[in-house]
Amino acid sequence: INVANFRFSELSAEEINSPMKKLAFRNADLTDESFNELLKLLRYTPELLQAEFDDCALDGVGDFQPSESDIVRELGKVETLIIRRLHIPRFYSFNDLRSVYSLLEKVKRITVENSKVFLVPCEFSQRLRSLEFLDLSENLMVEEYLRNSACEGAWPSLQTLILSQNYLKSIERTGEILLTLKNLTDLDISRNSFRPMPDTCRWPPKMRFLNLSSTGIWAVKMCIPQTLEVLDVSNNNLDSFSLFLPRLRELYISRNKLKTLPDGSLFPVLLVMKIRENALSTFSKDQLGSFPKLETLEAGDNHFICSCELLSFTLGQPALSQVLPDWPDSYLCNSSPRLRGQRVQEARPSVL
Repeated sequence: INVANFRFSELSAEEINSPMKKLAFRNADLTDESFNELLKLLRYTPELLQAEFDDCALDGVGDFQPSESDIVRELGKVETLIIRRLHIPRFYSFNDLRSVYSLLEKVKRITVENSKVFLVPCEFSQRLRSLEFLDLSENLMVEEYLRNSACEGAWPSLQTLILSQNYLKSIERTGEILLTLKNLTDLDISRNSFRPMPDTCRWPPKMRFLNLSSTGIWAVKMCIPQTLEVLDVSNNNLDSFSLFLPRLRELYISRNKLKTLPDGSLFPVLLVMKIRENALSTFSKDQLGSFPKLETLEAGDNHFICSCELLSFTLGQPALSQVLPDWPDSYLCNSSPRLRGQRVQEARPSVL
């Protein structure tokens, strides 16, 4: 719909008291002026919780004047704002959104995805006092501007930050910049191109979840925070993993180059490990037994050598499906030649 020329028809507040919870615009054309008019809807939607703009175009420079929209000071009960693939033709003339700072002070969840965001001004970040979740995936963020966005006092309530597929290059600098976020627990910096990982890094003190998948890393070092409960390093170039993580409960390490399972003693409370599509050739009762609390292991689509040792172990463990949710279909023999392509569960070597 084209709402570029939208003008709101005044109604008395008694006439409409909409129970609407979510308002979504898709493939809509907007202007600065029509945005101001849309804000007038807020008086008639007191139960609105979520506003969404997908694949919209804004022909303007962010010169919003909410104060002229019948003195709209805030977004009512709106807690979630989602913007995906917003096209702004005059992108490089865009304002700093100072006029809408007060509108967003009570919003808890903001997603601005694939919309050429390269900076959240420090003053704007400081005004987002209630923000708990921020997703800036597929944008243009680099460390220099991230430092300004995550300045002292920025996003004081933020718990989850997603910076997937931006232009970050240094894990060390990224962690240091985010030290200002005292309540941050979940950080997704996947699909960035990081340089080699340093030996040590500094991170926010409450970090529990870290996603480093698809970042091109070759090794994991003590740079990884010891406070983690969930770590995702899938789709990288790791050929080993020997880092002690005392609180780790879930490890996602599929699509790497590991030839053996990590030593279970490194993860005393690990419950879940996904290590599909690596270069594993076997695993044994002793290896599995080294994980004191492991409940779920996904290790399918590896290059299993169907040796007597592996087959005797799998035949002697009828309850494997309780630990291996992808058993037996994803466990195929890669050798010997006679058994290649057969399911490990059904493979029977010759007597010799």
